[in-house]
Amino acid sequence: MENKPLLPSVLLSDGGIPLQFGYSKKPIIQNNPENIKHPFRYKEWDFYQVSDKDWTLQITFGHVSYAGAINAALFNYSGERYEATLPLVLPMRKLGLAPSAGTSCHLQKHTKNLKIDIIVSEGKRAFDIAAKTKHGDCEIKLTLSYPADAEGILVVTPFGKPYEFYHNYKQSCMQAEGYAKFGDVKAVFEKDKSFGLIDWGRGILPFSHKWWWGNGSHKLEDGYFGFNIGVFGNTEFASENAVFYNHRTHKLGRITYTRGENYTDPWYFTSDDKRFEMAFTPIFDNYTTIKLLWVNNACHQVFGYFNGKVVLDDGKTLVIKDMLAFVEEANNNW
Repeated sequence: MENKPLLPSVLLSDGGIPLQFGYSKKPIIQNNPENIKHPFRYKEWDFYQVSDKDWTLQITFGHVSYAGAINAALFNYSGERYEATLPLVLPMRKLGLAPSAGTSCHLQKHTKNLKIDIIVSEGKRAFDIAAKTKHGDCEIKLTLSYPADAEGILVVTPFGKPYEFYHNYKQSCMQAEGYAKFGDVKAVFEKDKSFGLIDWGRGILPFSHKWWWGNGSHKLEDGYFGFNIGVFGNTEFASENAVFYNHRTHKLGRITYTRGENYTDPWYFTSDDKRFEMAFTPIFDNYTTIKLLWVNNACHQVFGYFNGKVVLDDGKTLVIKDMLAFVEEANNNW
């Protein structure tokens, strides 16, 4: 597998074909969906996740060309779950999602039952959400902060057909501060004890596809550590495997894993360059499914504790102990 660096450019040619494949540590590729030749196959999402030792909050702005959805979910690791979902019929990308993960913007949608404002600015992402739910009133006020020059991992990945692609940026180690409230249940996220990530995705994907993905953030004595691992699509040009240390990205090679028959059995991860060696002990399987018309998606998102070691680009070894993170396997038809 080659780790091919990307150069700053727009994503698609006039014919709707990606101009290059590879990876970058910054969101340097600008989405230009006006060049897409298969608009009803196009998908886009901004997914945020915030976790501490007790709770995880997930916020999704998503669009499948002809329809969109806004979702907020709060759950703990014993399976207690609260959710607010607003399905929308908004043809052809009316959610107004940004052309790159680094673009400052104000995403908003106000309806009778939901008010959502997400403001992206330099080094900060602020959330102000209010909704009516079956659990009672939902209120989310949250800020994710990080250095303006913080790095993540960007990939542009091919699939089987020339016009298919996955344009994705992930950034971890965002410091989270705020709260999420559903009815009488309130989760408070404290700075340096709570961390956020963004999974920013755009693509034309095969109807049937699968991935595995792992991500986490952690505070060490000398700074912040995180990782992003996984496989989705053809990784001939680059993978999304990387570790983050004090907001700098250290690129890794191929990573494989083994696990027992059950998702709650231990998992073991190793990289071909021996720079990522981890054991994972699950505590909770956040299993979700969607079955509606032609959509049939299933995902085991397993939370637990990582223990092991990683080696940075300069040869420094970090010993990781009891790091709360997740790994998931997803099988999708949509």
